[in-house]
Amino acid sequence: MSQLIHSLPRAEARDMLRIDTEHRQPRLKKTGLAGLNVSTNGPRLGRTDLLMLLTVLLWAINVSVLKIGLRTMSPHGFNAVRLALAAIAYLAVLAVSRDKFSLARKGDGWKAAGLGLLGITGYQIVFIQALARMNASTASVVMGTSPIFIALLATAVGKERISLAGWAGIAISVAGFLLVVSGENGGLVFTWEVMGGAGMILVANAFWAAYTVFSKPVLGRNSAFRLAAVGTIAGTLIYLLFAARDLAAVDWARIPWQGWGAILYSGLVAIFLCFVLWYRSVQAVGSSKTGVYGNLTPVLAILFAGVALGERLSVLQAAGAAITLFGVYLTRSGYRLFERKGGLDAAQSD
Repeated sequence: MSQLIHSLPRAEARDMLRIDTEHRQPRLKKTGLAGLNVSTNGPRLGRTDLLMLLTVLLWAINVSVLKIGLRTMSPHGFNAVRLALAAIAYLAVLAVSRDKFSLARKGDGWKAAGLGLLGITGYQIVFIQALARMNASTASVVMGTSPIFIALLATAVGKERISLAGWAGIAISVAGFLLVVSGENGGLVFTWEVMGGAGMILVANAFWAAYTVFSKPVLGRNSAFRLAAVGTIAGTLIYLLFAARDLAAVDWARIPWQGWGAILYSGLVAIFLCFVLWYRSVQAVGSSKTGVYGNLTPVLAILFAGVALGERLSVLQAAGAAITLFGVYLTRSGYRLFERKGGLDAAQSD
């Protein structure tokens, strides 16, 4: 999400791409000086903007934190503990809330559990194994391609239509992705280890895309927090069954403080706290603006990986990362370029 970022469903993903017909609907805007459009949140950075920046910062740090945690425990053992910790936190909040675990309609609970199987169980099974095989910097760039998978799946099920700019963005992102992955060993070299890790992250992105696309109808009538909480609890319970052997092999007494710190941070901060902050931001200013901040996550993750882990992107990888992120932007927001051009042309004709 990340994924959340990468380790949890990132909130902006559920509304990451606008439905084609929605683009054509009239939208209410406030008009500022000189006829410029000003969002209802105002042109200045406010409290919500600071919360979004804080959330993106914490998620970016989490990629390096996960790598540190993986040095102390097996991938599934570490992941099971942090997911269980986050699920317990969600459970505690729901237990003291007015409506407890109730959702809007009968059957929504099962749907939330099914979403948890996609966004938590399926995603985390492949994601944590992939991260164990790759540098944090490389992984963060590959994880940033999730909007492309969302666009493709939404198009396949008839809920979205990719624009010409979007298809161009997908092609550009594929080229950038290949440069990033091949450049991890210093040149245009593909290794099974890195390609396997990158492939697993792409599978994780596909799980996340399914979670995103299929969650929209249920999110429309339920609290985003409650739906995510139920899904996280259900998905974690299934994941614990999968990771039971790894958990049984954990030598709890030999886990260093760095391992416990990584568990606490990635479970309570990256999964639980950041998700709450992000959805409050979405409710305040909408998913379009929060999505802009979400694009900063891979960039910041690379910077923190350099500081915390001593990782350095090669020149080839840096170029590939820039190309990939530009492609993601085109896939996600490229239609706005044509909207602006059309708006300017119309204004000049008047």
